[in-house]
Amino acid sequence: MKEIDEIRRENLRLIDAQYGGPSAAATACGMSHAQFTNLRDGAKDSKTGRPRGMRAATARKIEQNLGKPIGWLDTDHSGSASSVAPAEIPAGWEKLNTDQRAQVESFIGWLLSKTLPHATEKTSAKKRFGKGC
Repeated sequence: MKEIDEIRRENLRLIDAQYGGPSAAATACGMSHAQFTNLRDGAKDSKTGRPRGMRAATARKIEQNLGKPIGWLDTDHSGSASSVAPAEIPAGWEKLNTDQRAQVESFIGWLLSKTLPHATEKTSAKKRFGKGC
């Protein structure tokens, strides 16, 4: 059986795919690109070396910002993952290094946030995630 943090990370990957990348997904969630990718990838704690988990309060805030029902992040949606069609890898993507890919994703996320009015409305009026949340 999967642990809750693993389920939440998988669901963040679904959100990532649904929004077209981590920058747009982070904007929709009301957090920075780094915060989103750290949660999605289970960034390792510098003291313990273990992947960091997501607090329940953080999960509920993400669900609220995305308009998802309470507990959506805690539910295994891997069976329904086929509804999100994987996009084709753009030509030349494999030639970019990690930093270059992050820049492209960030730019695309910025563009999407400018063309989707609901994305800017949600993040401008709400508190961003930070320590203690």
